[in-house]
Amino acid sequence: MALSWMSRMLKELSRPVSRSGRRQSHRPRPARLQVEALEDRQLLTVSFFGGNLLPQVQAQALFLGNEFSTAPANSEPAALDAFLKDITGGPYMQALTRAGYNVGVGSAVAGAIDRTSLTAGSTISDAFIRSRLQADVNSGLLQAPNANTLYVVYVEPDVAVNLGAGQGTTQQGILGYHTAFLGANGAPIRYAVVVSPGGAAGNSVLPEATSAMDQQTAVTSHELAEAVTDPDVNSNVNNGRLGWVDLQRGQEIGDITENNPNAFVRLDGHLVQEVADQNDQLLQVNPAATVTQPSDPGFETPNVAAAGFQVDPTGSPWTFAGAAGLASNGGPVTSGNPNAPQGTQVAWMQNGGTVSQAVNFAAGSYTISFEAAQRGNFPSHSTIQVKIDGQTVGTITPTGTSYALYSTGPFTVTAGSHTIQFVGVGVGGSTALFDAVSIAAG
Repeated sequence: MALSWMSRMLKELSRPVSRSGRRQSHRPRPARLQVEALEDRQLLTVSFFGGNLLPQVQAQALFLGNEFSTAPANSEPAALDAFLKDITGGPYMQALTRAGYNVGVGSAVAGAIDRTSLTAGSTISDAFIRSRLQADVNSGLLQAPNANTLYVVYVEPDVAVNLGAGQGTTQQGILGYHTAFLGANGAPIRYAVVVSPGGAAGNSVLPEATSAMDQQTAVTSHELAEAVTDPDVNSNVNNGRLGWVDLQRGQEIGDITENNPNAFVRLDGHLVQEVADQNDQLLQVNPAATVTQPSDPGFETPNVAAAGFQVDPTGSPWTFAGAAGLASNGGPVTSGNPNAPQGTQVAWMQNGGTVSQAVNFAAGSYTISFEAAQRGNFPSHSTIQVKIDGQTVGTITPTGTSYALYSTGPFTVTAGSHTIQFVGVGVGGSTALFDAVSIAAG
């Protein structure tokens, strides 16, 4: 069984990326590597080492190469944009939440085409990809990065990538990879790279894939799961501090299952790879567990003036009452806090304020997650009560002025409409801020 990139990293501590792939898979239909059986483990083997996470990932695709603007490759951006929106906002991310990885449902925005001319059959470098990412951020082609941003770089067909530092190329068993670097203004730029199989460049091929799109979606799912749970591995961001990895195996959660044929399943018609739970067992994605999410989970409606706030606004799917409302970045309510985790606005509550919305549930057990912080420019020690139909299912006191992901315990509901309500508890002007609300089966 070929060593994964993570196992090499832990032995050599000298290479810059985490990659998915299989050795000797440059042939058109590679022979399957022998799969190591995963024993039933009672002790947690995937552990958290204190690094950054992307708790509410905001993905954006970069389609690198002019071929994406002409047939036949011009059909791929729309299909991959739709896939990114689906996988970041549904059961795949909910499975990571259930597994206890402290990440939740995210989102994806429309991708962008970088019309750089690439030569069919050529090999580009990871350094070149970084330079294009930085240039496209600088020009505004890509959205500016924040703490949840992940750029997914799809390289045009017939072009390979050399990872550099002697790590090999996508013609040598590497199907994709993820890593990070500090951008020109010091902001982390986190990204994954996915290539098209075969073609004039002779890129490696995934055995389970029946089409180029199958391989692209499966590899994307692998890199997405690893990038949100271990975004800075062996980079110059946060000194490369690890997130969730199995040090016994020397692997991230996608590497652990990539040679297991049972890990490749269909989700909403797309081929995806199921990753490992904290016991190194297959973390199953259950399409039937699709959960209806609240409307406007990032509190972007109505639009609040720049550096402003509103009290009990109308025109939102949420109902605000009492000392509650919306605030945009850098205003009187939020100037002491980082920017909103999702979008540019957050909800705020003081004592007795409420924010609520009715959501349709299937019968079952669920948890509610959100990012929250104490107001930073006014002494605050507020608590957020989370209620379902008036019954408290979570009581959460944010620990600081930086946003962090919090979750309720599991609760059970019958099928039908149920009201989610957030209630502020505090004294004086003590204020809690929250954003990026999501619901997961659990």
